[in-house]
Amino acid sequence: MSTPLVVPFLRYQDAPAAIEWLGKVFGFRVALTVPGPKGGIGHARLTLGDAVVMLASVRDGEPYLRSALDLPAVSQGVFVVVDDLDAHYEQAAARGAEIVVEPEATPEGARVYLAFDLEGQLWAFGDGFAVND
Repeated sequence: MSTPLVVPFLRYQDAPAAIEWLGKVFGFRVALTVPGPKGGIGHARLTLGDAVVMLASVRDGEPYLRSALDLPAVSQGVFVVVDDLDAHYEQAAARGAEIVVEPEATPEGARVYLAFDLEGQLWAFGDGFAVND
C-alpha cells in the first residue's frame, strides 16, 4: 500500500469505543494506537483495504476539533471505496449503523450508501467514483 495523500482525521468523545465500533460495523482494522497523555486515544490509524482514517479522543484545549455529538449537524463526511458494496452495506446495517441513504446509483455511475456511526460522524461507502475515472 502506498502512503495516501489525503487522510481524514476525526475526534470522538469515546475513541476506544469508536475504534471497536468502526471495526465491528464497517470492517476497519487498527494499524496503530497511541494512548493520550491524559487517557483516551492520542492517535489511532485505521485501515480498510487501501483506505486510511485517523482518529483521537476529544481533548481539552482543542475547541476546534470536536466530536460530531457536540455539533448540531455535520458538514463533512468520509468516503471509502469498498470492493463489495452490497455485502458491506448488509454488514453495516445488521451491526447497528444508522443508514441515512440506502445503496443507490449516482449520476456519475458509481453506487453508494451513507451511514452515521456511533457518535454521528457521516460515512459514505461506494464501489468507485465513476465509470469513466
